[in-house]
Amino acid sequence: MFVTALGAAFGLTFIAELGDKTQIAILNLSARYGILPVFVGAAAAFVVLNAIAVSAGLLLYRLVPHDVIRYVSAGIFIVFGIISIVRSGGSERETRPSRNPVLTAFLLVALLEFGDKTQLALVALTARYDAPLAVFLGGTAALWLTSIIGAVVGEGLGRVIPFKWVEIGSGVVFIAFGILIAVSVI
Repeated sequence: MFVTALGAAFGLTFIAELGDKTQIAILNLSARYGILPVFVGAAAAFVVLNAIAVSAGLLLYRLVPHDVIRYVSAGIFIVFGIISIVRSGGSERETRPSRNPVLTAFLLVALLEFGDKTQLALVALTARYDAPLAVFLGGTAALWLTSIIGAVVGEGLGRVIPFKWVEIGSGVVFIAFGILIAVSVI
């Protein structure tokens, strides 16, 4: 049962997270801050969120109406998209931040992933297999792998594409995701 739950959590989470909004956020952050601080922040957020999903996610899911989660998520995306586009209008900035990139990545990933489909999938898998450790490990490993992929791609883009265009592109994608979330397409 442990291996089955581990494989199911890893496979489902990995496929669901590829190209997801959080991976795009990680790509955007790593274009600015580099791979390591973004991955560390994202990885820590996933550990915290997956622990919540596996241990208390079902309770949270029942207490917070799905529409509230959907509209708050949509609003977050649209706001981050607008901020990204507005910030791109300034002069070229240095690639190293004045604030803590680990904390920035942690908070952004935590906000974007709370109540996300991968978190809810881990709740369902835990209930199905009654193997919380296996589901936690499989889901966390998958999220870490997609995060490192997004961070590597983002840092590479940050080296060849002016950051202004990465911000504009990310902003447009975030706004599109926000609209799609609000109308229940994703």
